[in-house]
Amino acid sequence: MFNDKRVGISCPALQAIEPVLNSWINCTQRYIDVWEGGDLPYWYNEQANVSILAGAAWKADWTAIEEYQIIKIATEADEKTSVIGRNDLYIADDKNGYCIEAKIAYVPIDDLTAARDRILGKCKLATFEAGRLDYDEPKVGAVFIAPYSLAKPASIEQIEAFQTMLLALPNDALAWVCPTDAQKAPSHDNKRYPMVALLLLNG
Repeated sequence: MFNDKRVGISCPALQAIEPVLNSWINCTQRYIDVWEGGDLPYWYNEQANVSILAGAAWKADWTAIEEYQIIKIATEADEKTSVIGRNDLYIADDKNGYCIEAKIAYVPIDDLTAARDRILGKCKLATFEAGRLDYDEPKVGAVFIAPYSLAKPASIEQIEAFQTMLLALPNDALAWVCPTDAQKAPSHDNKRYPMVALLLLNG
């Protein structure tokens, strides 16, 4: 059944992040409202999507920092070494903190098999990168999922089927929003993006 907003968390370790996910939904809608449906934050790149999540953390009275330096574990010839790298996002309140490695998946809403395979591939990459972080606090792989239809707006039936597919994917938390006016204007390559989802997995 079509649902324009959803926040679901199955992993107790991620339960604290619920207000940030609700804020992410509101910030996404706010961005689209400002541009009256003519611009969507999630049809851009990974960094643009991370910036919305960072802003959502601040709006939820958390703190956030993007693209900061951190030690990562690298494995070469079965030997582990420490290297300097960057983490996409760290968010925290006064009790909880999460290191987040993000990926984005642009997927066709009318080909659920292809969409599922691409999302799962991005999940694998995100959790792998999160697992490399040399940090004691929870490490999370995050995948922003932006389904699109070509030329014409996606139908309610297509959106419902896509949401059903998302719910069947392995996840520790899953949120989505189908913003008002999201399909008002096409992207530069004539695609319509009816919704965006955020899937989280422990790294």
